[in-house]
Amino acid sequence: MIEVSSFLTNKNLCNIFADKIVKKINNESPDAKTQITVLNVRSFFIVRGYTSSETVVNLSDILTEIYEKYDTELVKTVRVIDTILYNRKPNERLRVSYEENKKESRLVKTLQQICDSIQKEGFYITIKVQGNNLFYDFDYPVDFEPSYISSKFDGYNCIKDDFSNDVYISDDLYGMSNDNLKYYHVLVRKISYNLLNKGFSSDVCLDISSDLEIEKINSENIKLSLKTSEVISKEKLESMILDNFNFDLESLANEFDLKDFEYKTENNIWENYIGTGDLMFL
Repeated sequence: MIEVSSFLTNKNLCNIFADKIVKKINNESPDAKTQITVLNVRSFFIVRGYTSSETVVNLSDILTEIYEKYDTELVKTVRVIDTILYNRKPNERLRVSYEENKKESRLVKTLQQICDSIQKEGFYITIKVQGNNLFYDFDYPVDFEPSYISSKFDGYNCIKDDFSNDVYISDDLYGMSNDNLKYYHVLVRKISYNLLNKGFSSDVCLDISSDLEIEKINSENIKLSLKTSEVISKEKLESMILDNFNFDLESLANEFDLKDFEYKTENNIWENYIGTGDLMFL
């Protein structure tokens, strides 16, 4: 099932919030190492994780700033539970998993554009698509004619649903300071992007890990698991990936500039960070 929401709702909001928290912590403590996760349980947020910074930041103020930046009508009393452990360095052993399907990615992008267009009309929506059925719910009580939804999502059987009990969690990538483990999260997306766009597979599941400390990782000791390949054998493709991509931290730091990295939905952010001409297998 595919799930997509308006820009300022559900997982999208969790990712934006996590990204802003990390930036705030690093503004206060530039050398801080941070790994946090944001949970949205509708009526309140829970933020958990670790940071080496000793300076406690006001999470409620950060969330209010997000609302004020994107939609002043959403500014309200916010409830955020801060369980971040300060002055504690996060775990930096590598384990990154990522799945992507080319057909689903294109569909998600299209559906996201529709949800964002609805938001521009002043409404916030969450949809779940399964086959030709599209289940939808609004995060704010507004009466809509069924024909309004059907006109936006042409070709789907649109069904009103209730997602009020759903819990949403930020993606690991957005809760990390711009160094170390974050580079590997960007790298797996780069690898996936190349495999999909150069026709090696239409469905990729990458899993990279190492028992070594991050600073010591390179292509010789990385463990790579690729679950699908449609062109050549999985084992050969895994070997080619290790030969074609840099896994050592210094190379990644030179390759990816994460200073301006932030959560976005209006553009394909990965095209900006990974390019299209890196994979040279043939």
